[in-house]
Formats: sequence, C-alpha cells, structure tokens
Amino acid sequence: MKVTLAAGIASMSGKNGNMVFRTYKRPNGKTETRAYILPKKGCRRATKPSGNELAARSRFAQISQTLNNLTEEQRTRYAQEWQISKYKFNGKSYATLRGYIMARLYAEQTSQTL
Repeated sequence: MKVTLAAGIASMSGKNGNMVFRTYKRPNGKTETRAYILPKKGCRRATKPSGNELAARSRFAQISQTLNNLTEEQRTRYAQEWQISKYKFNGKSYATLRGYIMARLYAEQTSQTL
C-alpha cells in the first residue's frame, strides 16, 4: 500500500514491527514509499504432508547426509569428474560442486532402487 509521509520526511526504508517500508524512485524522478505487512511467524500449512512429500523429504535427508559424510578423496574425485564433464550432468549445468554431487547421488540412488 502507498504511504504518505509526514512533512519533513523525504523517504523511509526499513522494518518496524511487522511492517516493511520501501522507498522507490520512479522514472519521472519522484519517490514513492510503500508499506508491506509481513505474515505472522509460525504460520502453519493447512494440509498435512502427502506420502510422496514425506518420501521426498526422507530421500533428500538421506542424500544430504551421504554428501556430508563424503571423504576429501571422494569430493576431489567428484570435483575432477565435474570439471572433465564441463560442469554438466545429464545435460544440466551445475554452478556448484555441491549441486553436481547432489544430482549424482540422486541419480545413483534412483538407479539402485529400479
């Protein structure tokens, strides 16, 4: 929502309670201040997680744990393979080694379950 500032206040940006104020400069040179209401902390979802969602969470936790338990030698091997493949796996580019390793681990787990 647009905010009209009191006389003497040129602009206002920041957070105050559950409100965030932002001042924008428009192309015509004028400034405009807007206020946004933040949602209350602790908002709960309306539905219970589905079985597929719980399975996906469990799979992600398992793969993350595997990634965290890799030795330096294994990480170095993955880094070399990542560079040799020009930072790609299955046709997708990965900006980080972590993302590349996660994709590899997901693929390995999928091939094992088939």
